[in-house]
Amino acid sequence: MQEQYEEILRLGGAVLVVSFVSPAQLTTYLAAGAFPFPVVADPTRQGYQAFGLERTSWSAMLAVRSVLRYLRLILRGWLPRRPREGEDVLQLGGDFVLDATGQVVYAHPSGEPTDRPSVSDLIDAVRQVTVKKDS
Repeated sequence: MQEQYEEILRLGGAVLVVSFVSPAQLTTYLAAGAFPFPVVADPTRQGYQAFGLERTSWSAMLAVRSVLRYLRLILRGWLPRRPREGEDVLQLGGDFVLDATGQVVYAHPSGEPTDRPSVSDLIDAVRQVTVKKDS
């Protein structure tokens, strides 16, 4: 996502990352790496609930499909780590695009932990909002 961040900005979009960890944990995490976009804490998961993001089960987490996706990520260089205190590995995330009025125009709630849209799909959604705004 960081690589395409400039394209999203060029299209008039913005990126906001929401994490359910505590603000103190988020500060530690952010100190380990620089992010060009804002990252905020939602430890009560009110935002997650508002967008209908659910938790998965251990059986879904360990299903063959999920395990194969994790193996593909590992083969591409991603290394898993132990969850930090307070992290919920069963909490599913999602990717959303909102228009200037706050209406959700693109929604991809994750069905399982590795289920994410491509960055090009997100950029296309931002582009569509920009086209509608300019029409």
